[in-house]
Amino acid sequence: MDTYIQVAGIGQVVETIVEQRAALTITVKASKTEVAMAEATTLRNETIRALKAAGLDADEISEGGRQSWQPWYRKRSAGQEVSHRVLLACRETPRLYKALDALQPLFENSRYTLDVSMQQPRFEASEDAETAARLAAIQHARGKALAIAKEAGATLGAIAQVEELGSQAENSGSYGDHTWAYAGGAVALAAAGPGDDFEELAGATRVRTLRYRVRFLIG
Repeated sequence: MDTYIQVAGIGQVVETIVEQRAALTITVKASKTEVAMAEATTLRNETIRALKAAGLDADEISEGGRQSWQPWYRKRSAGQEVSHRVLLACRETPRLYKALDALQPLFENSRYTLDVSMQQPRFEASEDAETAARLAAIQHARGKALAIAKEAGATLGAIAQVEELGSQAENSGSYGDHTWAYAGGAVALAAAGPGDDFEELAGATRVRTLRYRVRFLIG
């Protein structure tokens, strides 16, 4: 039977935002259900056309569903709310902001509202960075195993088994990038934004920790 030491090793990789994502909730309030439904659909279509005219491509805009709501405590004549959700995904942050700014004129009617909720961005790291983090995790495990073997008066041998334990990413601080302790997204009304003098910054980064269980033979 082989004798071994089993330890956990960690490595870290820095990821950068490569795509911003947002959910638009377009809501219409009206006294009659059929009016709310019709106006909400029209407003949704106008919003999509405005986004495309402002520079977003068709594959950056997707369907998010429709929802209608009438509180049980209101009389039927008191009003109806109908909402459409449109999902956006854009690799260039200024272009996304410019498209959102273009929606302002569509929501001047007090019965129309637009909520912009930033979703979790898409993060990426280079393949070289991923490889370096994996190697660092194995090296970290070897260092721990060597210390244990020395204390036990044993000689550390070859790796017998490596098991990936998954990874955990830190919060980048960006809107929508939540952790287990914070499950909400930022919600805000569309407002005047970047314009031509928008000071562009590098995308936010986050650290993702890779964990491996490594088994070393000892003699």
